[in-house]
Amino acid sequence: MSIIVQRKHMLPPADRAEYERMSADGVWPTFLEFGSRMLAYGTWIFGGGPVDGVITNQAYADMEHWAATRARFAGAPGAFYEDAAIMAATEASRAISADRNQMMRGTEARIIEVDDAVTDLGVHYRHPGSSPAELPPTFGRGSVVSERTYQVAPGAQHEFIQISKDHIWPWLEQQGGRMIAAGHDPLAASDELITLFAFRSLVDWERLSRPSDEPAPAEVVQAWQDRGALITRHHGRLLLVGTDFGTLV
Repeated sequence: MSIIVQRKHMLPPADRAEYERMSADGVWPTFLEFGSRMLAYGTWIFGGGPVDGVITNQAYADMEHWAATRARFAGAPGAFYEDAAIMAATEASRAISADRNQMMRGTEARIIEVDDAVTDLGVHYRHPGSSPAELPPTFGRGSVVSERTYQVAPGAQHEFIQISKDHIWPWLEQQGGRMIAAGHDPLAASDELITLFAFRSLVDWERLSRPSDEPAPAEVVQAWQDRGALITRHHGRLLLVGTDFGTLV
């Protein structure tokens, strides 16, 4: 089961441009060599609480993969830091970001376990002979990522996902959106589901928030209503993307 580690990096606003540069030129290319991808970087603009840091959503094949990317974990270097070939390949990018962590006042993180049958994050544990991860797709700086957390009625999670896969997510992508991931936080309630969906702009996100306000096939409107009946509670927040790192789509 692949995972996303969503991390808040607390740092002064004056340092954020340099932090993004060190990340885009140093950290994230290094992690591509590890087989890991940075899927969404920016700041919460609505629903995310105090804007006291920047947010990363870094994807890994599993927890073993995550541990291998740590410079030190449980008192020892992560596995990739003992791989001479990977260290040679990442020497230049690691030098760019060597001082990045000195800007941070602290971090906090959570895990999203991703349903690999729903979304392919394009990550893998890098072994000798295998290729780095490819650059992630992105709508670029100024786009938004909508994170939704849904509490779903008991026994209805499969139906929720199926309705979304068959009708709602394809329609949103036809309108220009892009599915990133669906999954859950293993440290949160077991009846909660999380989705991450990218939009080219805040205007597009608002326009597509409800199909009843946007011309849509009747089956999509009905699917939205059917899925809504399965939700007992939900909340969301919007991430304003602050980088062009990735392949612009």
